[in-house]
Amino acid sequence: MSANSNLSSKFHLFYKISLFLSILIFLNLLYGPLVRATGSGLACPDWPFCFGKIFPTFDFQIFMEVSHRYYSGFLGLILLGLTIWTFVDATLRKEFGIYLGLAVLLLISQINLGRLTVTLKLDPTSVNLHLLNAIAFFLVILTVAIDSREKALHQRETFVKADSIFRKDNVLFFLLLIGITVQIVLGGRVSSHYAGLACPDFPTCWGQWLPDNPLEIVKIQVIHRFGAYTVALLLSIALGFAIWKKFPTTSKRFLQISMYLLVAQIILGILNVFFGLPKLVTALHTGFAVLLLTSSYLSLISRAVVLTSENERRPER
Repeated sequence: MSANSNLSSKFHLFYKISLFLSILIFLNLLYGPLVRATGSGLACPDWPFCFGKIFPTFDFQIFMEVSHRYYSGFLGLILLGLTIWTFVDATLRKEFGIYLGLAVLLLISQINLGRLTVTLKLDPTSVNLHLLNAIAFFLVILTVAIDSREKALHQRETFVKADSIFRKDNVLFFLLLIGITVQIVLGGRVSSHYAGLACPDFPTCWGQWLPDNPLEIVKIQVIHRFGAYTVALLLSIALGFAIWKKFPTTSKRFLQISMYLLVAQIILGILNVFFGLPKLVTALHTGFAVLLLTSSYLSLISRAVVLTSENERRPER
């Protein structure tokens, strides 16, 4: 077997493990909101143990909280194994060392934010940072999976270059990603301030687009709704621009998927209002927000991959 074949096999295995880990992290991003939706966030008053025990006496809420901790710990063990393999192997260390180092730092931050979420009794700031940190962790591992796949299939030294990402015609991508991230934060504020049912109707709030002298939780809900409208506008403009400028097919397809996800997200938000925050719908609402961010991110990355490949094939003058 040739050296290139051995290297490709190693990258392919690395891709499979990192993709598997990214899927597990995404499922945990659904699990966390489900813990909160079931009122289980403070089922254990202490941390890292639960009532001073590793295996406490279980009821439903304690089970939800403790199993979330166990699951997160399992993800940490997989990351630890992947990180050890990366830094022991010189080739993997060179290709993925920075990614895995960042992932470990994000995991440490995530653990600390989980502790603060409990000890500060679901403080809104710590809850929102806990979610954002988890999303960043997910995107880093997903990027590792994409990078290792490109290296396994095409033996590229660099799967994307900075000048293929930070271009003027990618500005709309970045505005869209910022808009979705801000919207996720606004959604976290709605959840952490228990403002999900602050408006009993949709699309208006108490029969008005901008209620007179609203309570704070009503303001939070209304701002979140207008954030959704802003994301819809940014996505529509980004998709139209991508079609006009004839962006790569994969890039446009991911933006189209983002549009479908946005429609599903709006429907889930409406169901939350009219059916009183069903637990599964609430968790899916967060999950689809992460999928929307991921799909938009993949649209940017897929275009950068194509541009990088084209630049590598272009003969130097």
